[in-house]
This record gives sequence, structure tokens and C-alpha cells, in this order.
Amino acid sequence: SGTTDSGRIAIGAMPLSRALILPHAIAAFVGGTPRALVDVAEGSWRELVEPLRDGVIDLMIGALRDETPEGLEQRALFADRLVVIGRAGHPLASVANPTLDALSAYRWIVGQGDTPLRAQWDALFAGRPRPDAPIECGSVMVIRGVLRESDALTLLSPDQVALEMESGILTAIGPPLEHGVRTIGITTRVGWRPTAAQARFLTLIEQAAEETRIQENK
Repeated sequence: SGTTDSGRIAIGAMPLSRALILPHAIAAFVGGTPRALVDVAEGSWRELVEPLRDGVIDLMIGALRDETPEGLEQRALFADRLVVIGRAGHPLASVANPTLDALSAYRWIVGQGDTPLRAQWDALFAGRPRPDAPIECGSVMVIRGVLRESDALTLLSPDQVALEMESGILTAIGPPLEHGVRTIGITTRVGWRPTAAQARFLTLIEQAAEETRIQENK
């Protein structure tokens, strides 16, 4: 590639990946890279993996797979602890540590079939009847809207709904899940050789993730 596109990077962003890290890194990248051009495509893992393999996008950021798919490399950034989320006036909002029976009494919005988020939900209710889960959804915007309008529950990172929680619209239901951890990271093609600008972007992503870890451990 020539100098005209030396600052270009194409990113696949999974919608349920960490909300704040990617914008922070993009802002820093554009602010410090001459002729920067950032192309962000949002989609599910299934929608983004073939464009990644084909070289249409340079990297994906979001929840990593338990087993690295053939031809791809995964780099962990941090562990994302999940919580049950509901509307602020939810009947369980005032319960310090709701039981699985209590959580099972409500309808759920769950991740789509082969996602790490769905696997965490399945694990939460393993060995017992699953709650009614009529909505499978990967759109944070839709999930937030349904939660506000109903007593439905979902599993999310609090970061995904930080503004709604700060403004008193949504709330965590009980404590973070003891085993509800997803690994968030970067996926690239095996043998991908980033340009200098792309390598700088990777460094900025890692710095943003590290700052998030520091904030959470305070």
C-alpha cells in the first residue's frame, strides 16, 4: 500500500463487545495519525469472520471464541464480568441476591445460538429448566429498549448500558455472576502484517483496555 492509505484501518466491531474501549482508541488514533482513515463495520462474529478472512477488514474486537478458529489468531485484552440487567423499577431490583428460581420467573433476552454470551446464559441455568427466553438478540439498542418497556432480564456487561444505569433507567439485578466471565480481545488473520499505523492502533487498543482494568480494580 502507498502513503495515501498508510493510516487506514478497517475494524469489525461486535455489538456486545466493550462499549468504551474502541471509541477511546479510535479518537486517539485519528488525533495522532496523519491521513488517518478508520472504517468500522458492526456485526456479529458470524457476519464479520468471513470479511476478516478475506482481508476486507483488518481485525475484529469483541468476545473471543473458546477455541481459536483455523487461520485466525486471538489476543486477549481483558475479562468482562457479566451481570443480570433489568429496568430500574423491576420487582427484583431491591433483592440483594436473587435466587435462580426468582430469576427464572421472568422472561429473558438472550444472545444468539453460538455466541459466548448465550453460552454464559446456558451455564447460569445448567441442570434446571430454562426460563422463557422469547427474544434472541445481538443488538444492544434493541435490548435496552425492551428492558425499559418490560420486566424482561438479560445478561450484559454493565459497560454496555452505563448511561442507562447512571441515569436510573436500568439497573443491575443482584451481584456480578461468579462464573460469568467473557474474554474480550482482538482477532486477526494468521500472518497478518500490520502497517506502522495499524500497529499503533493495536497499541492504543491495549492501552485503553489496561486503563479500563485499572479503573475497575480501584
